[in-house]
Amino acid sequence: MRIGLMNTVLTAVTAILAVAPASAQDADGQDHAGLPRYVNAVIDGYRSPSLDQVALPIGPVANEDAATNLQALEGRVTHIDYRVTPATAPLQIERYYDDLLHRQGFETVYRCVGPACGGDMGSLILNSGKVAPVGLADGLFNDRIRVLAARRGDTWVLLHIAEGPDRSQIFQMVVEGATPSTDR
Repeated sequence: MRIGLMNTVLTAVTAILAVAPASAQDADGQDHAGLPRYVNAVIDGYRSPSLDQVALPIGPVANEDAATNLQALEGRVTHIDYRVTPATAPLQIERYYDDLLHRQGFETVYRCVGPACGGDMGSLILNSGKVAPVGLADGLFNDRIRVLAARRGDTWVLLHIAEGPDRSQIFQMVVEGATPSTDR
């Protein structure tokens, strides 16, 4: 009887461990409730929801210090940086999120691909501290990027998707209860 119980417990534990390998590799943090992660994505960086002011790109960014093509917002902001291994084409990842957002009633406000995003888009989002907290996102800087900004009511979503030789990175920012900010 004990051996049967032991086998049942061992089988249950093995099943649980087999289903959760990706989350076991996560840094601290969790997915945003409304945006399930892309398949095989692992959290590299996370900043829990808190009241903040951010700049959200709504057009090409040629200079990260310029104030053009940015929507200054204040609201409850969640930042998540995901790593996808092996590298996956940014178009495939973007299509996943685009479909997910569309089904949830979001409208695309801006999207760009590669050089059309402007020379400083990656730097603005990942390094300036105006979008992602400095040091949160593990940036890939090349022309294999896609940026998507979407809105539903007072909720905004920004995705920066980049592909490197060995991995892809997805930076996700969600601003809930967003109002225009004049402080940035």
